[in-house]
Amino acid sequence: MIKPLQLWLRRLQERLGPLWWYTLLGFIVNRLGDVINIFIGLYLVPRLLPGEDLGALLPLMTVGAVFSTPLALLLLPVSKFLSIFAAREETGKIRALLQDSLGISLVYAVIMTAWIFWQGDALLLRLHVTDHRLLWPVAGFAILVCVEPIISGAVRALRLFKPMLLSGLIAPYVRLAGMLALLVPLGALGYLLAQFATQSFGVLFSLVILIMFLRKTGRRVSYRPHLREMLAYSLPLVAFTLVGRIQGPIETFVIRHRLPTVDSAGYYYAFMLGNIPGYFTGAMAPFLWPILSDRFERGQKTEGLLMQSMLFNLALGALFVGLFALIMPWFFTLPSPWQPYKAYAGFVWQAALIGTLKTAQSFYTSHETACRRFTYMRYLIPLILIECAILYALPGWSALRPWLPTGLWNWVAARYRPSLQGFVAIMLMANAAFTCAMLIEWFVRSRRARSSSIAVDSNR
Repeated sequence: MIKPLQLWLRRLQERLGPLWWYTLLGFIVNRLGDVINIFIGLYLVPRLLPGEDLGALLPLMTVGAVFSTPLALLLLPVSKFLSIFAAREETGKIRALLQDSLGISLVYAVIMTAWIFWQGDALLLRLHVTDHRLLWPVAGFAILVCVEPIISGAVRALRLFKPMLLSGLIAPYVRLAGMLALLVPLGALGYLLAQFATQSFGVLFSLVILIMFLRKTGRRVSYRPHLREMLAYSLPLVAFTLVGRIQGPIETFVIRHRLPTVDSAGYYYAFMLGNIPGYFTGAMAPFLWPILSDRFERGQKTEGLLMQSMLFNLALGALFVGLFALIMPWFFTLPSPWQPYKAYAGFVWQAALIGTLKTAQSFYTSHETACRRFTYMRYLIPLILIECAILYALPGWSALRPWLPTGLWNWVAARYRPSLQGFVAIMLMANAAFTCAMLIEWFVRSRRARSSSIAVDSNR
């Protein structure tokens, strides 16, 4: 019985290929934890936390990305060159690059933590938070943001997919245990500490796997001959990384900072429910980039995998967006912690659409960076900066009156009032523009490639 099952699974793995096989495994593993995560996010947390605290959770967990931006810029080429060295079986260079990157990350994390405790009061004031103990998990998330990209990037680049799946299987239960133990006595602080414990578990688990891998790599081999190549690869990514580190926190920060707390609490529910399509497409994300990078470095084609992943994400996202638009007005009337926020039911499909568009963008940029192409930054960076400027400037429009023409200022002031729907509409339009621009670039490049191949064939 066992052998026929093993043979069937092996044939299925060969037929699906590495991307879809590990996506299937990741989907199965993640679904086992989704029930726990949904229970925590939509029932346990709202039951045990006051509504005014819910809206602060998202920005408190994401703001660390801003503080770690200098480190992220310095370590931009690490994941890519770990993948390159792995494809070339240069394990000594892998060891050297990993050790140096982790050492730099830890030093930076210590400095950044000291800065957060020095300047953290201003951050808490803008988030309408009075508990200064919350700076501890904020500093913890900032440290993880420094260390986690190196560790997770290394695990993906080295294609250690089975440990990744095992970590994803265990993490939801760690999170549930932390929530049950800490939410009641500590409130919002307990939530953040439980989240921090969960993410720390994933990082430490992956770190142990990497240490075990490094034991087999032998001596360090200098990667200094590749420094110029690393610089050439990372320079185009600097500006994109900067705007990306600004965009995410601003999208959550302005809702909490500029609107009543009831709006940020309502958006918390919309965001949590709108994340459901990501439970499916997110199973693919950890495996897509390393497989694309490995194929590119070996001279193999990558466009087919990009098309499969994009179609899968957009089709599934469209299905959920339509479903949410139909059922959420009814769903929010059910007796539940979210019933008082039924006025925000219409934001669920919008949050799901934003998430689907962002996933499409991440798939496309993963493909392009894996193939060492960066032309998408020419239009994406200006568009993201425009979105961030609009989101942050419009709520403070009155302060801009001395600096703008009177006619323009009066025209905008007469038509705009800060609202949750206004913020979400800006994010929707911006992300739709980002995704459309990428699809147009992809279409134009594919058409040129077909034309050139036809011309080569005709010359033969």
